[in-house]
Amino acid sequence: MTNRFTLRIHDQPPPAAQGQVWKGGATDLTTRRMIADPPRWLHLADEALPPPERRPVLGWDMEQINPGSLNSPETAGGVILVSMTPDPEREEEFNDWYNTEHIPFFNQLPGVITARRFRAMTGSPKYVALYHVETTDIYATPEWTVINETPWILRMRRFQRDRIYFMFNQRDA
Repeated sequence: MTNRFTLRIHDQPPPAAQGQVWKGGATDLTTRRMIADPPRWLHLADEALPPPERRPVLGWDMEQINPGSLNSPETAGGVILVSMTPDPEREEEFNDWYNTEHIPFFNQLPGVITARRFRAMTGSPKYVALYHVETTDIYATPEWTVINETPWILRMRRFQRDRIYFMFNQRDA
């Protein structure tokens, strides 16, 4: 197992990619469903990769910070990606919230295979959370919403910027 990962989002399928490749799109935060047009491809590798042949839409070299080192599961039906940068003066509390409430709550939610978070070594925003799920439909369930609207998360959202949301539900490799 490793705690170094490469994550890239492309506007076309990546050529001969090692790791996992998923097809999906941005997330509509009103309907909590995927926006499939334009399509996006998530390339996730449980290791550091050389620079890509084509420039990705977004890309990170990351270290896994919670749970520490856990490879991407092979059994997922989808991946939900959320990324953000906390205000520097709130970063310690942000990390406390994410590590002690948010990730543990999602790891207990039926339908979530694993919830993990990463800190970018390169790329922006600074933090990335990946939720490997049985299906991305879970994002629109009342159970997901309850966990995603605790008093602490609502407080912490005020101190975040550059939030990015994607869903991927078609495994290409």
